Amino acid sequence: MGNAFAQRAFVMGVTLMAFTATVSAAPLPNPLTLEHALALADEPHPDLDFARAELALAQARQLETGGRYATRAVLDITSETADPSTGGGHVDDSRARLLVHQPIYDFGHTRALTMSADAGVASRQFHLLNAHQQRRIEIIRRYHDVILADLRYDVDLEEMTQRFLNFNRLRERHALGQVSDLDLLEAENPYQEALIRRTASQHDQLASRQRLALALNRPDEIPNELVTPNVPSVEREIPGFKAVYESAATASPEILALRKEVESAQAGLDAARAQHGPTLTAELEFGNYQRALAARSEVRAGLTLRMPLIQGEDHHAGVARAQAELATRQARLLKVEHQLHQVALELVQRLAMLKVERATAQQRLAMRELSLDRRRALYEMEVQTRLGDAMARLTEAQWIAVKTDLDILLTWARIDALSGKTIFTGTQR
Repeated sequence: MGNAFAQRAFVMGVTLMAFTATVSAAPLPNPLTLEHALALADEPHPDLDFARAELALAQARQLETGGRYATRAVLDITSETADPSTGGGHVDDSRARLLVHQPIYDFGHTRALTMSADAGVASRQFHLLNAHQQRRIEIIRRYHDVILADLRYDVDLEEMTQRFLNFNRLRERHALGQVSDLDLLEAENPYQEALIRRTASQHDQLASRQRLALALNRPDEIPNELVTPNVPSVEREIPGFKAVYESAATASPEILALRKEVESAQAGLDAARAQHGPTLTAELEFGNYQRALAARSEVRAGLTLRMPLIQGEDHHAGVARAQAELATRQARLLKVEHQLHQVALELVQRLAMLKVERATAQQRLAMRELSLDRRRALYEMEVQTRLGDAMARLTEAQWIAVKTDLDILLTWARIDALSGKTIFTGTQR
């Protein structure tokens, strides 16, 4: 009884928590940090609501299975008039009975159902944990997209500005007759192409923010300013492929959930095979009768053993269905375990590649900064009249450097999620 009450309280608590969080959700701060965004990962969201609902269904099945051995009592009150064949006219044959029914043993059927239900609940708990992890990865990815969309806009804006300035100089010279129509058109075309790229990146700024808002389950709150996160994970030692795979094989919430599904299906097959087996039941009856008969007793107790002799096609169909369910679960688990080898290898290789890309990005950034400083010095000395595209190249180098760092953050988040670890949030810069 205590276990059943605790489970009902859990389901009601999850529902109340979701309702309360929805009603009292505070508006997003401005600027928004990655820590704050990840703090919203456990708030109501369709993915989490679905996983919680599936868990609640599994717990309901567990409660239902646990009640199979419960004592059942029925009060039977019958008001009846009889006309005995022995004569004597109508007599009052009313009666009141208390019937108590207690299953004692069903030769493994209930035990198998209970094991199946328990494994089903454990599976759904792992699925819920995996849903939480995937929510965090999705938020990091969408936050990552907004940061990069803003930086990409800066790159495209700077390039468009430089191309416009070049085009505008030629247009002024064209007005003086110093530049031909063809030269002017050739100079305008790069500007128009840069304008298209800048317009597309401007649109992506809003689109990426909308995707982040949806990931945070705040579709009506479009984030404005975001703080670029630091990525301490760039200093983490890259693990070996086998280490990542072995950790994931023993701790991945998805793998553990699928293994519990197989366990539940196996127990379900055992239950299907034992469904039409023998049953032993104790029965107790207390009665109060208006008409006394020699064959009647006010108290009766007995044991009933029922042994099916002929089983119909429904039994064979139930076993076949359970076998197919088990085969389906086993195949799904095997497929994900096979994919895990490839996923672990790709993630480790990606970290190694990103390490090289980061070193290159940092070198490129340093070169662009020095190039801009040199052109600024020449500009101040009036040796060069313009900075050219140095600022655009620096902005692009900054975009590449940040993109590489954020890719490293996201890749480590995926590795941590595979290993069942808490996803690192990082600090802001």
